Amino acid sequence: MRVLWASHIIPYPPKSGVHLRSYNLLRGVALENEVDLIAFAQIPWLEVFYGSVERGLAECEVALAPLCRSVKFLPIERLQRPAGKPLTALEGLVTPGGYTVRWLDGSAARKAFADVGAKGYDLAHFDTVGLVPFRKLVECQAATLGHHNVESQMMLRRASNERQALKKAYFLWEGRKLQHYERKMAPTFAANIMCSDLDGARLRELAPGARTITVPNGVDIDYFTPADAPSDEQRVIFVGSLNWYPNVDAVLFLLREIWPRLKARMPRLQLDVVGSAPPQSIVDAAASLDGVCVHGFVDDVRPYLRRAAVYICPIRDGGGTKLKLLDAFAMGKCVVAHPIACEGIDVIQGVHVELARGAEDFARVVQELLSDPARRARMGTSARQLAVEAYSFKSISAALARIFRSLVAGRQA
Repeated sequence: MRVLWASHIIPYPPKSGVHLRSYNLLRGVALENEVDLIAFAQIPWLEVFYGSVERGLAECEVALAPLCRSVKFLPIERLQRPAGKPLTALEGLVTPGGYTVRWLDGSAARKAFADVGAKGYDLAHFDTVGLVPFRKLVECQAATLGHHNVESQMMLRRASNERQALKKAYFLWEGRKLQHYERKMAPTFAANIMCSDLDGARLRELAPGARTITVPNGVDIDYFTPADAPSDEQRVIFVGSLNWYPNVDAVLFLLREIWPRLKARMPRLQLDVVGSAPPQSIVDAAASLDGVCVHGFVDDVRPYLRRAAVYICPIRDGGGTKLKLLDAFAMGKCVVAHPIACEGIDVIQGVHVELARGAEDFARVVQELLSDPARRARMGTSARQLAVEAYSFKSISAALARIFRSLVAGRQA
């Protein structure tokens, strides 16, 4: 089949959650089809991964060209103009879909989609709702829309958690506009590709005419494997990109409320915080605490995960499925997480993961696990088994390729 894959990020390197999903699914589809990739270059990610935009663009093209028939990277025009992000946010207040739908739009992008879209495709996949405005420019037999989360649900959850009045009002307005847009547009696609059954149910409740198919997030089970050597029983870890607000909230919650309680119980305990672009609020909070090290972006997270005895994931906001949690499961790590962090993953409390909500709960459960190596080992073994049996990217991406073929066959019939 001839497939167009449109992405709001350059799906390489697979070093963050969204990049992991995008790259592995694209690779799986490209193994069996002729794929043209058109992707937007998000400058902050390129700077984090490569140090410079020019080097990043060059290396990404080298990596992706063998997979795809053609590769085209687009600038995000609106964000490159002076005060681009706040101006786009203000414009979104009075335009359909708000910022989330408007931020990728631009004359160069519309021309690029019109040029490539005129070729005609069996299937075109638009990997987030912000790409929907380009759908009308592409000739194809079937079109699918990817949802890394249900954007309106995530925005409304953010509004409910926000304490500052103006931000709360903005997120609420953006969330409601997104609800209207998703309700209108989701049913126009042959299928909406969801990360979890939970997100599929959320979208169908919002847009009853929408067809949803779950293609879960996954993990490279050959890359993330359990360590042979024992972990450090006085070391815990958090991993997650720190330019995403739910992860920032989680780390500040960990540093300000959970860590003092843990440290009082276990004075020799060490904490590694690993994730790209840590904001100053996290750097400052960690500087005043004993035993905390903020590493920022690392090229290979596995050595840090191997050393840690417990993985702490107190994410209380956001949506979708947390891929770093699956990485930890694949490495056989013992995980303590907030229930929201586990949304979309078929975990069993006490078997694959221990759940906690408040700071005191987290501190108590982590202390119990650090004091019980046998319990940690059982949980790590079960978590690894879950990752292998249900969340291997190899089988997940092959399933997506089959889904694409069936959708095109259905349209042809």
